[in-house]
Amino acid sequence: MKQIEKKTDTENRQTVSGKKKESGFPLQIQTGDFRQFGCLLRGKKAVFTFEAKEQGSVVLFDRKTGQLLSEIEAGESQRIGRVFSLAISGPDWSRITYLLRIDGCLRPDPFARIVHGREKWNDKDRYAQKYRISCGPILKKFNWKGQEKSRPLPARDAVMLRLHMRGFTMQTNLAENKRGNWLGLMAKLPALKAYGITVLEFQPLYEFEEIRFEKKEQVGSKQKRTCTVGEPAGVNYWGYGDGQYFAPKASYFGGENPDIHMKEMVRAIHQNGMKIIMEMNFTPKYMREEFIMSCLRFWAEEYHIDGFRLIGIGYPFRVIAEDPYLSNVLILSDQIPQEILDKEDKDFRHFYIQDDSFLYPVRRLQNHMEGSLPEFANMMRRQNQSYGFVNSVASTFGFTLMDAYSYSEKHNEANGEDNRDGQNTNFSHNYGVEGPTNSRNVQNERLRHVRTALAYAILSQGIPMIQAGDTWGNSQAGNNNAYCQDNEIGWVTWSGKKIYRDIHQYIEKIISFRKAHPILSEESPMQMTDYRHLGLPDLSYHGREPWTPWLSNDRKSLGLLYFGAYGPFGPEEDIYLAFNFYFDEEELALPTLPKNGRWYYVTNTGRADWEEVPLLLEDQTRVTVDGGSLTILIGRTEEDHPDEKAGSRK
Repeated sequence: MKQIEKKTDTENRQTVSGKKKESGFPLQIQTGDFRQFGCLLRGKKAVFTFEAKEQGSVVLFDRKTGQLLSEIEAGESQRIGRVFSLAISGPDWSRITYLLRIDGCLRPDPFARIVHGREKWNDKDRYAQKYRISCGPILKKFNWKGQEKSRPLPARDAVMLRLHMRGFTMQTNLAENKRGNWLGLMAKLPALKAYGITVLEFQPLYEFEEIRFEKKEQVGSKQKRTCTVGEPAGVNYWGYGDGQYFAPKASYFGGENPDIHMKEMVRAIHQNGMKIIMEMNFTPKYMREEFIMSCLRFWAEEYHIDGFRLIGIGYPFRVIAEDPYLSNVLILSDQIPQEILDKEDKDFRHFYIQDDSFLYPVRRLQNHMEGSLPEFANMMRRQNQSYGFVNSVASTFGFTLMDAYSYSEKHNEANGEDNRDGQNTNFSHNYGVEGPTNSRNVQNERLRHVRTALAYAILSQGIPMIQAGDTWGNSQAGNNNAYCQDNEIGWVTWSGKKIYRDIHQYIEKIISFRKAHPILSEESPMQMTDYRHLGLPDLSYHGREPWTPWLSNDRKSLGLLYFGAYGPFGPEEDIYLAFNFYFDEEELALPTLPKNGRWYYVTNTGRADWEEVPLLLEDQTRVTVDGGSLTILIGRTEEDHPDEKAGSRK
């Protein structure tokens, strides 16, 4: 045993497996309970459970000074297979941190619930401490105030916002102490609720190393390992890569008591009628079934997290699908095997495909890059009885929505990789000027595409997802891979310009329209037949002539009729979505509605108008749609609206 301190007081001499250990305070050591990996408090006792091939120790430090206090080596009596478990009592655990010595190597506990050392974001003073971190247990129980744990979220109620905790709150009018952290997010929750957002998907909230630096390990004489680290050389802004997957990010959650603050945030999100989804990016060395399952269960149980987006490959989806503890937890990924999806129980519908399969058909059609109208039509209605889809028109992993119509090429020079990083296939278009412009015509063209693309996602049958900032015209100056841009490039821009306020308000109306018409978000697949003999199919396609859409790749316009009689909660208004991807205006046919129903105009995304009282169309057989836009019509009968005195529209 390594001697840490010499004491004459016999009460400070601890015996572990027959070996003596010196310590500055009295310790009582027993065999742990082996129930959970990590360090958990059981009353005044801390139970450390960890894995080692040959030998392991718990190394204790003074939290304030970092002074090494004691090292307790586990013996054979504290071992089952490769699992060691020690129960230690004596210290005030609020003043103690720990590391593990695993087979001779001192390292953080991969199951640590709290990480100390990264309380301040991008703290360059940590270089002097070789970026050292240590671990701690959760010290206090949290009062959830009767709040129940995760419940299934009906897909029809979901409108998702994807965001980065820091970037979402940095360029705001918030007080300095609320920027880049949970307090800023809390301040924005009422506005998000009022806007219609019901799901928040966060980029990594677990602890990760945000400082990028070079690390070298050398093995010298007697196999002694030495490690050298370089000075700070950039920021891992997004947070993907190796992480402390069981610990909330301290710099996001107030430094001290990050567990309490994160739980307060989750509770507030739920109190505002929203769900929270955490993105998890397990790297290959952590891609073990037991580790992943323990982690997902932990966040769902301890923090009441409602779902996870699993980024990467190699996940145990079969085990996740069969796990009863996760049956009410949303699982989003682009890697879920089809054979697992096909076996999903529709009564426990919690798998959702989240990928770019909606984004690129939209962008190729809008930017006239050989887009496929049949593919787009299928994306608008894609749904499954047992699993669902998340539809978006922009993502962090690529251009912002505004940049997709402002840049023809990526501009990642600021990343320091000679613009070699980031994806090259973006299907973007600058509409005559690369980047910012004072041309009103070019600006209007870009804004029209932004409004229209967002409308496509929000009116699609799957779960619509908005990337934070896209309703405000957020730009990253053409950078489509801002993983290291902890600055104005990577942060969300909250522009005060009227043109962007108008976009934000217009999209709010589209969200409200979706929620007011449940048939648009029907959780069951549309059959495209009149299977209940109500007069029209539940969904039908129309072209320049009614009932003859001529779906082919050379056609760029289409009308979708949602027959309101098939509404999931009873009859509702009919809806006609008229899509026109041509440059010039296009006429689409309007089918005759049963019961003398008539068509009314609501909006066109090119004009960004909105009729609070829909206007009766003078011509009930055709609708003219501006180039590159979407027109929304509703169908009503006189008996449903006998007192309506709407104006008319040609």
